[in-house]
Amino acid sequence: MAEIIAGIAMSHSPMIMTNEAGGGEKGKRFLEKTSEMKKWLEDSGADIIVLVSDDHFNSYFYDHMPAFTIGIGKCEGWGDWQIPEYKIPVQQDLAKHILQTSLENNIDFTFTMSMKVDHGHTQSIYFLNSDLNIPVVPIAVNTSAPPLPTMDRCFQVGEMIRKSIESWDSDKKVAIVASGGLSHWVPIPKIDSEKPEDQQLIHILKNGRQEIEQLDEYLQTRKTRVTQIKSGPVNEEWDREFLRLITERDFQALRKWSPEFIEENGGNGGQEIHNWLVLLGALQNFETEVAYYEPIPEWVTGMAIVQFTQPINQNKSNKSSEYETIK
Repeated sequence: MAEIIAGIAMSHSPMIMTNEAGGGEKGKRFLEKTSEMKKWLEDSGADIIVLVSDDHFNSYFYDHMPAFTIGIGKCEGWGDWQIPEYKIPVQQDLAKHILQTSLENNIDFTFTMSMKVDHGHTQSIYFLNSDLNIPVVPIAVNTSAPPLPTMDRCFQVGEMIRKSIESWDSDKKVAIVASGGLSHWVPIPKIDSEKPEDQQLIHILKNGRQEIEQLDEYLQTRKTRVTQIKSGPVNEEWDREFLRLITERDFQALRKWSPEFIEENGGNGGQEIHNWLVLLGALQNFETEVAYYEPIPEWVTGMAIVQFTQPINQNKSNKSSEYETIK
């Protein structure tokens, strides 16, 4: 059977690509740590990466907003924020096995044979798998368009992903990567905003990408909304509390966090920690280490990296037993 051997949860930010220097010494330390994580992932011998992140109104809009999507065919990057338009190799056999096992256990993924992903996924590719040597199973979580899946449901999806991997008839070694967060406030209008300046964008958010008449103009407008922010709020106290709960394995507390609580304390961009809950559900018995955390207002984000390693003396013969019952 296949085996999960490693995990990485890490923040992403468009500002890394457009204003790397703005991160200063903190940013340099983050980038140095991503290089270390890339080498560690390669040294782990991972054959496959299950990559969990979100979409930022590039592929999914309010005309069609799935809670959880898995790519089982081809996968390409949008090329947003100066990241290459990767043609990402997908491990289709595992992706299909996760989909089928989940359906048989009452977890209903949306699936696509032609997936396009934005910087939520591709920034992790850029830092950890830029040569595309490791095939990927891409999974997208709705963290942008309320109502959102609960943190508890994300954790349950992670449990099912683990069960699927460990029931897959293969000797492959699998790493799980989650990308997003921590605290940050994204300049996307709320869908019920009545401000005149928001209405054109809201029309697109409601009706989908096909409503974009001038794509270049639309993308430039979105870029300007973000890059005009030279320093954004970061809630360091909330970020550190989130990381504390992870390292102390208080998953029950995290599973109870509501979207309202997250947005109030971590911003609308802080909802991306839903991606981390999927990883935590899969790796709940793994050893955790906060490899990096610093608030970087110039990147408008609390930037974190957490490393997950197999528990010492793990009894592999019983490794699935505590995940058999999925709520």
